[in-house]
Amino acid sequence: MRLEINIDGKLYTLDVSSDKPLSLLLQEDLDNQSVNAHCRGKNCGLCAVQIDGTPVLSCMVPAFELNKGRESYSKVVTFDSLQDEKIYKDIKRTYDVLGIRPCEDCEASRAILYEFLIRNGELSPEEISRELSIIKCSCLTPEDDARIVAKTIEVRRRRNARKS
Repeated sequence: MRLEINIDGKLYTLDVSSDKPLSLLLQEDLDNQSVNAHCRGKNCGLCAVQIDGTPVLSCMVPAFELNKGRESYSKVVTFDSLQDEKIYKDIKRTYDVLGIRPCEDCEASRAILYEFLIRNGELSPEEISRELSIIKCSCLTPEDDARIVAKTIEVRRRRNARKS
């Protein structure tokens, strides 16, 4: 199957098996090392990416879904490109301020989800916990996640207020 896709701002045309999961496409065909897929489809949550702005587990998305009914290229964002964004720098600053940070295994997936939550504004701790429940790593508590999201929103608000 021929797949046309925008990954981290670069357009790719790939010939792949239609049932190949996005996580393997990223790892094997594009040598993306930021997507962990240790569980091979068993929902550990370590392979989160954003497709057209929505977080998904890349191990659960077959390649054919990326072209299905699309008028334009699907836009996939991985941790590789998120690391260069201001929002990730704000998330890292929050880790330092709060003195908590995710482990190396889940940092990429949590950052993808944090970015989505922060971009969507104020959420309750329950909503944050529900969104982050797809990550099965126990290095942070739901309360830690809620604190990180809330503090990063606050950091961004202060910075934006100073610019005004």
